[in-house]
Amino acid sequence: MKNADELLTLATATARAAGAALAKRSDRTVNSESEHDIKLQADVDSETLIRAQLARTKLPVIGEEIGGDAGLLDRDEPYWAVDPLDGTYNYLRGIPGTCVSLGLWRGRRPVLGVVYDFWRDELFAGGAGLGLTMNGRSVKPRWASDVPHAVLCTGFPSGTDRGSEAVHGFVGRVERFKKIRMLGSAALALAYVSIGRVDAYYEESIKLWDIGAGLALVEGAGGHTRVEPVPGKPLSFNVWAAGRADLVG
Repeated sequence: MKNADELLTLATATARAAGAALAKRSDRTVNSESEHDIKLQADVDSETLIRAQLARTKLPVIGEEIGGDAGLLDRDEPYWAVDPLDGTYNYLRGIPGTCVSLGLWRGRRPVLGVVYDFWRDELFAGGAGLGLTMNGRSVKPRWASDVPHAVLCTGFPSGTDRGSEAVHGFVGRVERFKKIRMLGSAALALAYVSIGRVDAYYEESIKLWDIGAGLALVEGAGGHTRVEPVPGKPLSFNVWAAGRADLVG
């Protein structure tokens, strides 16, 4: 395996290539749709491009569209966690909150990540021991000094229970924050935590590829993360990430 700096450079170039292809694409062909989710051909084509670029690393890939070996999470081996188009419904409707997300993990821990918001041309890159950059410039985030002034990013993944009891519990967990934001992209929400645009991120039953890069960015910025597997749901996690330790959980 190449060293971390080389892998970060490759992930950066790959994310930019995939983002450029998505930005200029006019086709919005819907491959499948469920009550709370949608899949586009653009997702598949983007992941195909990404896998071709990452193949030179000879590392396995777990991707949203083409899948991968969930057993990698229980082995001390590096692998890529890829979301080729996070914020698919935003992309379909022309809402700007979309990105490409490439994370390198070892077992159950993030190593490095790249999130590319191709509409705003903002590329976030970093990881623990690597620091954090946006478009190549080092970033030192400033997070809120206390919870009552903190902004939380959250969301409802496609498999989330939307019943009244579950929603009531959700409100109880988030009401202590000053503001709540839902971007429609977990990867972008985590990137915003990493640079200090928001202070915390919390989401339940979110998939590995959605958080694979963003958690690495938060750790690269010196933030705090907590990840809990969801029993009975492979590759699904309850996730907290924040600049302050008292906001994680």
